[in-house]
Amino acid sequence: MRWLIPSLAGLAGLAAAVPVSIALPGVPPVIKGKAFDRFITIFLENQDYAKVAADSHITDLKRHGILLTRYYAHTHPSQPNYLAAIAGDYFGNNHDDWVRIPENVATIVDVLEDKNISWAGYFEDIPSPGYMGNYSDGSTGTDGWDYVRKHNPFVSFDSITNDGKRLLLIDSFDTFQRAFSARKVPQVVFMTPNMMNDGHNTTLEYATEWSHKFLEPLLADRAFDEPTLIALTYDEAETYEEPNHIVTLLLGSAVPPALRGTTDDTFYTHYSMLSTLQANWGLHNLGRYDVGANVFKFVAEKVGYAGNRDPENAKSVNNSASYPGALYDDPAKRLPIPPPNTRLIGAGGMPVLPAIIQA
Repeated sequence: MRWLIPSLAGLAGLAAAVPVSIALPGVPPVIKGKAFDRFITIFLENQDYAKVAADSHITDLKRHGILLTRYYAHTHPSQPNYLAAIAGDYFGNNHDDWVRIPENVATIVDVLEDKNISWAGYFEDIPSPGYMGNYSDGSTGTDGWDYVRKHNPFVSFDSITNDGKRLLLIDSFDTFQRAFSARKVPQVVFMTPNMMNDGHNTTLEYATEWSHKFLEPLLADRAFDEPTLIALTYDEAETYEEPNHIVTLLLGSAVPPALRGTTDDTFYTHYSMLSTLQANWGLHNLGRYDVGANVFKFVAEKVGYAGNRDPENAKSVNNSASYPGALYDDPAKRLPIPPPNTRLIGAGGMPVLPAIIQA
């Protein structure tokens, strides 16, 4: 399996690269959705549900949105959860080392571009657009890395890194702030703070205080011209012995006023972000675990999606261990990447993306 690369010599020298940026690109016309026109997800790091739900900053943010009380990550450690959130599978990944996934494996990027829906990934302290190195120093002045590849799922997929236009859409928080100021934020945005602000190298309170401050301008009246849904979530729980129960908050102008300050006890995972995007825009699916994942309840009700249900093992689920697969670190447990199921109909009422079937 030549595409599986645990490490890459020489990347350490890139870590001190001088940050560069590019001019803010134009954004295509907005494609209207049924429940929202823009989706922004922000990932924090490694905290159990009970601790986060009791945090004062999260409690205050909850006044503006919906707390999802039964949201679960997929496994440990960090990296596979990030991969799952854009690809509908994590392919047996059970580590944070370098991985490279073949070009014929699609992601949400393929599905969005099929409908001309703009997207971007913004990663705090990434040293340059499309940077594919393993890590980099940044703005914090600490001894730890600020940017890490394992928290940027886009650069693990050849279908993205082999396309220069797509690479340029993987950029910095500074670029996001310029886009926000210019009212040119793409319609689907994936964000991860640096290793201090996401709580990985600090504390729960440090990360939630940062989140509260960062989100304030995004939640202000008329912050966006279009209905915008923001999902603040965690990659995984801290306690491996627990079933990976994490906090996710739905915020933003797309949340109906009557639902702000409420809870939703539907069963969700990171795959639910994919199914929700598909339901909202009537998108094709990836033919993986995005199909069958529950759609965020208020969106499901808005679009008339009736497929939400508990998985059969909901009461006993323990998403703390990876399954054998192509990215497993034990060669004896590696299996080929399974082809997508091309017969599935997703939450958007559409079949698998035709380009996936072709590939």
